[in-house]
Amino acid sequence: MDSMTGYAFLEKSTEQFSYSVELKSLNSRYLEIYVNVPKIIKNEENDLHNLLKQRFGRGKLELNIDIFDWVVSKPIAINSDMIKKYYRELRHVHRELGIAEPLRFESVLKLDGISQRDRSAISRTSRGDIYATIGRVVDRALDMRRKEGAAIRKDLAKLVSEIAGHIGAIKNATKNSVKDKKETLRKRIENVAGAKVDDVRLCTEIAILADKLDINEEIIRLKDHIQKFKAMMKAGGQVGKKLDFLAQEMFREVNTIGSKSNNAEIAHMVVDMKNHIEMIREHCRNVV
Repeated sequence: MDSMTGYAFLEKSTEQFSYSVELKSLNSRYLEIYVNVPKIIKNEENDLHNLLKQRFGRGKLELNIDIFDWVVSKPIAINSDMIKKYYRELRHVHRELGIAEPLRFESVLKLDGISQRDRSAISRTSRGDIYATIGRVVDRALDMRRKEGAAIRKDLAKLVSEIAGHIGAIKNATKNSVKDKKETLRKRIENVAGAKVDDVRLCTEIAILADKLDINEEIIRLKDHIQKFKAMMKAGGQVGKKLDFLAQEMFREVNTIGSKSNNAEIAHMVVDMKNHIEMIREHCRNVV
C-alpha cells in the first residue's frame, strides 16, 4: 500500500551549468502529470511525461526543472556588413543635420542586428546527468510514498479493529432487546386497553417487531466487509478506490444498524463507528 503524497528535491552541477529537480506528488482520483522545464529543454516534455507515467500509477505529479549559473560562455557573431551600413547612414545624417558632436563607434554597436549571441545547447553529458538526477528524485519520492503508505496501513488496521470490537458489543446489547420490547409493549397496551392483553396477539406483534429490529444480516455483511478490507490492505497494486468503496459499504450497514436499534447504548457505538469509517475513507482517498 502506497500513499499518493511524496516529495523530493535535488540540486547539482554539470560542466555547463547548475540545475535543480523537484518532484511533488499529491492525491488525485487519477494520474495527473505536470512538467515545468526551461525553454531550452522544452522539447523534452513528452519524454519526461512518459518517464513519470511508467513509474507512477495514481496521483497529481508536478515535476519542476530549473537551469541556472551557466559556466560555458555563448559564442557571439558580429555582422560587419551591418556595421558598415549603419555607420554610413549615421554619417550621412550627421552631415545633413550639421551635428558638431563626432559620431562615436560604440553607439553603432548598440544598434539591433550588429551582434548575435548563439543559442545555448545542452551537451549529451549534461542531458544524461539531468535524467539520472530525475531518476534519483523519482526514487526518493516513491520511497516517501511507501513510508507514508505503511503509516496509513497501520492506522487503518487500528480503526478497523475498533469497529470490529464495537460489533461484539452491539450483539451483546441486542440480546435482551426483544424481551425488553415485549414487556414495554405489554404495559403500554394494558394501560390503553385497561385489561390483560392476549398473549397470542402480543407474541404476534412482538414477532413482527423483532423482525423489524433484527440486525443480524447487517452484522454479517459488516463483518464480511471488514474481512475483505483487511485482505485488500495486504494486497499490492492500486487499492485506494476499492478500499474506499468497501468503507462506503461498511458505513451503509452501520447506518442501518443505527436506524433499526432503538437503544441509547447502541446509538453511541454507531456514532463512534461512523466517525471511524469517515477517518478510514479520508485515508483511502490518499492511497494509490
